[in-house]
Amino acid sequence: MPSPTKMGPFKYLPLAFDKDGAIVDETQFAAVTAALSSTAITDLIVISHGWNNDTPEAEALYTSIFNQVGAVLPLKNPACNAVRAKKVLVVGILWPSKKFDDSSLIPGGAAALGDGASDAVQAVDLLSQFLDSPDAEQALQRAKSLVPRLGDSMDARDEFARLIRAFMPHDANDEEPVIDPALYTLTGDELLRRLARPVRDAGPASSGGAASYDGGAAGLGDWFGKVADGARNLANLVTYYQMKNRAGAIGQSGVRDALARIRQDRPASGPGALAIHLVGHSFGCRLVTAAAAGPDGAAPLPVTSLVLLQAAFSHYGFAVAYDGTHDGYFRRVVTDPAYVTGVVAITFTAKDKAVGLAYPLASRIARQIAAAMGDANDPYGGLGRNGAQKTPGAKVVTLAAPGTPYEFAARGIYNLDSNQTIGGHSDLAHPEVAYALLSAMAAAPA
Repeated sequence: MPSPTKMGPFKYLPLAFDKDGAIVDETQFAAVTAALSSTAITDLIVISHGWNNDTPEAEALYTSIFNQVGAVLPLKNPACNAVRAKKVLVVGILWPSKKFDDSSLIPGGAAALGDGASDAVQAVDLLSQFLDSPDAEQALQRAKSLVPRLGDSMDARDEFARLIRAFMPHDANDEEPVIDPALYTLTGDELLRRLARPVRDAGPASSGGAASYDGGAAGLGDWFGKVADGARNLANLVTYYQMKNRAGAIGQSGVRDALARIRQDRPASGPGALAIHLVGHSFGCRLVTAAAAGPDGAAPLPVTSLVLLQAAFSHYGFAVAYDGTHDGYFRRVVTDPAYVTGVVAITFTAKDKAVGLAYPLASRIARQIAAAMGDANDPYGGLGRNGAQKTPGAKVVTLAAPGTPYEFAARGIYNLDSNQTIGGHSDLAHPEVAYALLSAMAAAPA
């Protein structure tokens, strides 16, 4: 049975899940329950990565965050004083995702820097590696073989699009209706043309539609590079939704089940009570929020705080009637006190360009106007870009310097404006981030 190591100032144990949400090694979970069997541990932090390639990269992210926690924790202020009085165990969730270079997630950002065909092949490879199944491998090998012919063969474009879009999760629109049905009905030629269109050229047309592709018809000499960009964007879009889907499924099943097993021995209140703090980054935010929400109809499983660092899911995730009718997919997490008894804290910054991947790509398919893309007025913006929108009670406060009181209230929802601190999607190694985490822990109800 593995023994705890150190993660910053706290004891640490890993807990790995496979793509179906099953615990990979039950001895890891046995080590967690053994560590928690003594009531000496008062608080459990469960942290999840987003897109990462392997365990060392995920644990390097955790180390960078908790090293900052270790630097901040000795400070003399109410939040740090309160957490120093606790005995904390950190469990790092490890789940099979794939490494996205943040710049490659920004449509029109990185594509021009590399060879279009190579980028397209690389994107298909990423999707194939993520799906990791013989059937997917066969279909996507065929898609890769079509890339050199995309510029001069309509048949190749049609087949490529058919092969790739077959892997879009069937429930992609369950959280918010971002994927236009045209994704499935357009010819491959038209789909790749729309996905290749630079963001700057998407705008109103003279006859009621959006601007024409790249300002007009492209010459044959230019078309290959552009269609390769469209192919890359299609593969990236499908991979994004596959990863988003997997994060939710693993959170709602495997991680949720593990927390339920822990709660059987260590309840949320009474003798031997254990505070559970869920922390996520990127798609890991969706994973831990899905774990807190559980499946429809399941009894609540109380957690103490929820800290979402640059969350890669909808800024309407906790909303009321975001479209006039529908509540956010995870609304119950913030309305029923049995789900989160303490603070929900959400970092956001306009410098996070990766969070808004879905809408810029999906807007090209629907030929929508690209104004205000990704901001708080964008119907498909992300939490990590804008914080929780259309969410009654959510307060905007500045991500504070260590020692600055937050005045967090139990069951409060706080959008932490991080524009002055967090410089990008994965830029989390800051004392301000560590202090926000400690402050959320300290605000837990007694």
